[in-house]
Amino acid sequence: MESSSVLVEHPAAGIVKIVLNRPRALNALNADLLESLVRALRENAQARVIILEGAGERSFCAGEDLKQTLAPVTGTPQELREAFHKLQDLTRLTSSSQAVVIAAVQGFAIGGGAEIALAADFVIGGPAAKFRFPEVPIGHAATGGITLRLSHMVGLLKAKDLLLTGRWVESSEALKIGLLSEISEEPKRRALELAVQIAKLPAISLASSKSSLERALFPNLEACLQDEVNVASYCFAQSDAAKAFTDFAARKTRGDGANIGAVAPGPDKSKQASKLNAASEAHAKAKHPPPRDINTALNLAVTSFPDRPFIRLAGRDITFGEFDAAVGKLSGGLKQAGIGPGDRVLVMMANSIEMVYSWMATNRLGAVWVPVNTELKSVTLKHVIQAAEPKLAIIDAALWSELKPLDVLEDNSVVINGAYDGTNTNFSTLLESDTNVDDYVRVTPATTSAFLYTSGTTGKSKPCVLSHEYFILQAQTLIEGCGLQKDDILFCPFPLFHADATALTIIPAILLGAVAALSVRFSASRFWDEIRAAKATVYDFMGATLALTYKQPPNNRDRDHSVRLAWGVPIPQFAKEYEQRFGHPLVTLYGSVEASLPIFQDRNRELPAGSCGRLRKGIQLRIANDMDEELPPNTPGHLLLRSDTPNAFFQGYFNDSTNTATAFRGLWLHTGDIARVDEEGNVYFVGRVKDVVRRRGENVNASEVEEEFLQHPDVVIAAAYGVPSQLGAGTEEDLKVAVQMRAGSTINEKGLWEWALQHMARFQVPSVIEFVDQIKKTPTGKIEKGGLKTEGGQRFDLRASKKTT
Repeated sequence: MESSSVLVEHPAAGIVKIVLNRPRALNALNADLLESLVRALRENAQARVIILEGAGERSFCAGEDLKQTLAPVTGTPQELREAFHKLQDLTRLTSSSQAVVIAAVQGFAIGGGAEIALAADFVIGGPAAKFRFPEVPIGHAATGGITLRLSHMVGLLKAKDLLLTGRWVESSEALKIGLLSEISEEPKRRALELAVQIAKLPAISLASSKSSLERALFPNLEACLQDEVNVASYCFAQSDAAKAFTDFAARKTRGDGANIGAVAPGPDKSKQASKLNAASEAHAKAKHPPPRDINTALNLAVTSFPDRPFIRLAGRDITFGEFDAAVGKLSGGLKQAGIGPGDRVLVMMANSIEMVYSWMATNRLGAVWVPVNTELKSVTLKHVIQAAEPKLAIIDAALWSELKPLDVLEDNSVVINGAYDGTNTNFSTLLESDTNVDDYVRVTPATTSAFLYTSGTTGKSKPCVLSHEYFILQAQTLIEGCGLQKDDILFCPFPLFHADATALTIIPAILLGAVAALSVRFSASRFWDEIRAAKATVYDFMGATLALTYKQPPNNRDRDHSVRLAWGVPIPQFAKEYEQRFGHPLVTLYGSVEASLPIFQDRNRELPAGSCGRLRKGIQLRIANDMDEELPPNTPGHLLLRSDTPNAFFQGYFNDSTNTATAFRGLWLHTGDIARVDEEGNVYFVGRVKDVVRRRGENVNASEVEEEFLQHPDVVIAAAYGVPSQLGAGTEEDLKVAVQMRAGSTINEKGLWEWALQHMARFQVPSVIEFVDQIKKTPTGKIEKGGLKTEGGQRFDLRASKKTT
């Protein structure tokens, strides 16, 4: 039996040799080899020189193994598409690597094998080296960026000749037309000699020159890679592609010597043919489709690991099995209360295990979960509830006194959670229902799971319609981007009405069988104690929370934890000092409720200062002017996005076709943010077009703050805006409100601030209030904030207040 499908060796300082180790199959690509090769390239990205070679004397790599599918788990188009993306990653990890890559082509380099070799910086061939691109004749499509690279290497007409006919190219012709750097009697030995020579050269100039050359010839490589995935996925769905497998099996069974792929010879050819037929069927038929909705994902998790801890909160652990039983009971209670598919259940609760129950129970019935910010009050809260049109509302008893006077919900539609002396149904009654719902409603990936509210950046807060698959895809992105594993304990200090706690903590835990550790609320002083108590390995942050944590006095327990990584946004200027003090790396990204996580830091690359990462596979980005026209690199402009994957973005604003159409105009999602992209593809967030202040983890809608201040009888007009935070540069903003008071008012700034503390959500209460004689307006009646000062006014410390949340 063969050992690992990929071997990694270190023949000399700064040199890594990666060997494709399936010689009996001519080093053909199966799922294991593909996954192992991508991983080996990622893990050794910092090497000076990488040598790629194939084990044995007959082949470098004979392309896709037609006796084994690249989608062995489910056989679904989705799994196959993921394999195609990994094939593309091989090109990214060689051509775009800082390391110099040398391919030693011993024998055959066919299809994907040829693509891997030709993405290297030097291609050393043996006398018996042969190249071939057989994809088109067998109904497949080329990948690895070769449709772009080959035309530059050999010319357009010769590239068409090679790709469209699928003919063999001997070593002598390969050298002549530019597929080989040189021919050597011993290509593997020569590759090592060259590697030793190159490893002695200055590293910075070597890597920089390589990058400059690649960029000059292949500025559109990412677009080409994405197009190839789309074409390959389409071709694989055709009958010609499936026929290639059965034809291959038949030829091997006849022993006629036809060689399209690479297969190890076996003594029992009838059994081999049977396996080949089974492999071909796997491409077309899914035996166990991967979950694309939350109901299926939870059911799979409960079945797979019922006794494993799932939710950890306030010292309490709930296993997947216990969680499922509680959700079944609550589903029964909600069903008795009249909740069914499509109904909306509004939830206004502090973080609790019961709140997580409410999400999964609502979805089990095919209904829509609508969590609401627990700090909302007054007209803002009234609008949020009206926008959702809920059939039922579950409200914490402590919050009902704020909500009831708004007269926005019928009493018989309100369920109270906690001790309460009124006549409303108590949540405990639903939790202890005698009716148990074990079977979940079958939903599609596009079925709505939940509404999460925007921060109201273009006016009032709007409910975003989010599908089941939206949550699954976001979780998968985080799992891949951060390398999350089943043994991880994911700590989130943020509320469950945020995507951080839902899509990016609860759902990854379900998909992995990991632990979702939640906090009741963020506290800088208790932060690390909570992480230690939860035994967390990963946590998420926001700029201000990181600053508040960092500014706690250092102590000898700063590294007394199990954390291996933290992710969040933005990365502050003191990030390196933070990483050094607490002993773990920080990973950043760009995301929003509407766009999910389109941009993520590549952990295998050094992140340039100020960047939030690089565009993910399957996402398209445009930096545009006001007319949606593309701008050149390094030019700030509107950030527009597209996705090749259905349900990756939000589905629109509920009951708001006008704003939905505006957001998706021109078939691009308009984020409302300003960004720029450099020549390397690094994305830099510049700022928000929308009137919003990013404050301590909350996107505060300035217009809502202004509307709240207008509720005070002495306020004539108020203008809310962001000013530099006292927490330091790069840590978001503080909220300032300039106020024009009515003549004769006796209240001062402190009195108005104390009123705001009592009547507004805590995150809406400003840090600075300044009384001004007049606030100018534009000709259209809007507040003109350009002339408002960042300095001046009276500053207040919200943390010093005694008000409880």
